[in-house]
Amino acid sequence: MRNIISHFLFTVKCELFHIIRNALMKKKFTRKEFLKLSAATIASLAASKPLLAALKHVPEIDNPLAYYPNKDWEKIYRSQFKYDSTFHFLCAPNDTHNCLLKCYVKNDVVTRIGPSYGYGKAKDVYGNQASSRWEPRLCNKGIVMNRRVYGPRRVKGPMIREGFKKWVDAGFPRGADGRPPVEYFQRGKENFIKLTWDEAYDYAAKSMINIATTYSGEAGKALLTQQGYDPASIEAMNGAGVQAMKFRGGMPLLGITRILGYYRLCNSMAILDTHVRGVSPDEALGGRGWDNYSWHTDLPPGHPMVSGQQTVEFDLMDAENAKLIIPWGMNWISTKMPDAHWLTEARVKGAKVVSVTVEYSSVASKSDEVVIIRPGTDPAFALGLAGVIMREKLYDEEYVMSSTDLPFLVRMDTLKLLKADEVLPDYKAPDELRDVTITKKGEKAPFPSKQGADQHISETLLKEWGSFVVWDKNKNAMAGVSREDVGKYFKEKGIAPVLDGEFEVDIQGQKVKVRTIFSLVSQYINDNFNVESVSKITWAPQEAVLSLAHQIAENRGKTLIAVGMGPNHFFNNDLKDRAIFLLCSLTRNIGTHGGNIGSYAGNYRVAFFDGVGQYISENPFNIEADETKPSNVRQYFKYESAHYYNHGDTPLRIGNKLFTGKSHMPTPTKSLMFANA
Repeated sequence: MRNIISHFLFTVKCELFHIIRNALMKKKFTRKEFLKLSAATIASLAASKPLLAALKHVPEIDNPLAYYPNKDWEKIYRSQFKYDSTFHFLCAPNDTHNCLLKCYVKNDVVTRIGPSYGYGKAKDVYGNQASSRWEPRLCNKGIVMNRRVYGPRRVKGPMIREGFKKWVDAGFPRGADGRPPVEYFQRGKENFIKLTWDEAYDYAAKSMINIATTYSGEAGKALLTQQGYDPASIEAMNGAGVQAMKFRGGMPLLGITRILGYYRLCNSMAILDTHVRGVSPDEALGGRGWDNYSWHTDLPPGHPMVSGQQTVEFDLMDAENAKLIIPWGMNWISTKMPDAHWLTEARVKGAKVVSVTVEYSSVASKSDEVVIIRPGTDPAFALGLAGVIMREKLYDEEYVMSSTDLPFLVRMDTLKLLKADEVLPDYKAPDELRDVTITKKGEKAPFPSKQGADQHISETLLKEWGSFVVWDKNKNAMAGVSREDVGKYFKEKGIAPVLDGEFEVDIQGQKVKVRTIFSLVSQYINDNFNVESVSKITWAPQEAVLSLAHQIAENRGKTLIAVGMGPNHFFNNDLKDRAIFLLCSLTRNIGTHGGNIGSYAGNYRVAFFDGVGQYISENPFNIEADETKPSNVRQYFKYESAHYYNHGDTPLRIGNKLFTGKSHMPTPTKSLMFANA
């Protein structure tokens, strides 16, 4: 009955609206006249029509299954989803979470994008079948990419800044110090002019030739000196103007040859150098290749310091093997959108998620617990967690003894590791090393792409490393340990090293105190990072420090710590990594499925493409046209960090002290060529 009355009142309102509107269009009314008219209209309307006259009769339907109303209205929706053809493409906004997507085309326009549902069909070269659980692989940005492709802001051809074009057309005029007149370089204030591709190539080539010519030789050196560049940077150019030209590829998996082709072009600048300076190919130099992995702060600096690997890593699908997941400075939900479902599914399977963050991020809102710390205090927080585990002896003793350097002895007089040849005259390191090829003195290791599965270590470096010493509880004496003695191989030696100890040993007739690394680290943490101190430094509650430390210790081999790029922005970024590695080393959370540390930035994956080195560094004077043969490799260019350009295009010099060494010395920057950056 309520619905019937509501329908009636709605009908009355509509009728009243039309009557009043028509009347108002014919005459202007006062407020009193308007109210009189409204009352009269309602009265006449009520008197002229029955109460339920506006309602329509609904026919009786005996069998609902045999009757269905008209569905013509569905045609518009079905028409929207019709398509003429489809094609697949790789959406690669980052090199860590590429998605193979499917485009639906209608009238030669991509109308929508969806998942490919093809991941489960994939096999590797060994025949291993992928899982369909990767599906549907698509994020919110990928699903609307066609809007960006057809959007008004998309650059659809080569363009040149108006002032720069005028400068080139005028013949590259420069002042006495080599600088172009400022009127040609009003960046951000000028229009861009569209070019043909041939014109774009022509302008780029002319500019490169001019820059290389201007800054080569003694004349170029004089100009750079006038412009105020550091003398060490100028000397690093070795008189070659091409060394002032910087090239930078983007993230490798976004197009391995297209993007890394910029480094190939950088190497090919040696051809230009021979033309400009008149030198032979043997004397020529290439340009400078800027980094991208470390410049993006994708590189966690502590990883190579601790492990020797560029990055220790796991795939985010490994979350389902973990019992405790700690996104640490990583906004998993927002920055790894196609892989967010692994975190959700891990929680469904019982994994607990604890976020360590400086804000209430999207991943924090999906976590079981959130620990918010002050920005830049990550190392202190990690050391605080490690301190709790060490003091309460919650660490995995067997793993710490066999797979870490914490039992190694340190000389207290030099604070250097005690070497076996200093105290154990009868100790002999193994002659053969597993998966290692030793490069003899005077020999040169093959190019990385030709090294095979073995690591290549020089004889000199191997001798410098030497072997180490632990204190064996079984014999109450020192025992030598080589780099080969790790994990199960260490256990086979039957040594039971002391973890927390101090001893006195005889070194060349002198008594020297030695302590284990574990002992030194433990003392440092106890002196500086007890729970109360860590809470004051990080602002994390003491209860949170204790709770998370206990949870990590309870989940040995099953704690996944996914560290984001944010903490890499601080100057103590290496300390953050080293402290978290210590935490993971104490609890067997390194290198296991479900228990690991990771940064998940991904550029290290370029190593999977073992032909990249040949592609980048192929000798431009001796191109190999036979595709069945390897390239003739010669690297003419030199890598350089973009950080120096960001630091005013200068090396690190404080007063008269130059801290940047020759191997990392930057050169002045006169041109930049970027890809996807």
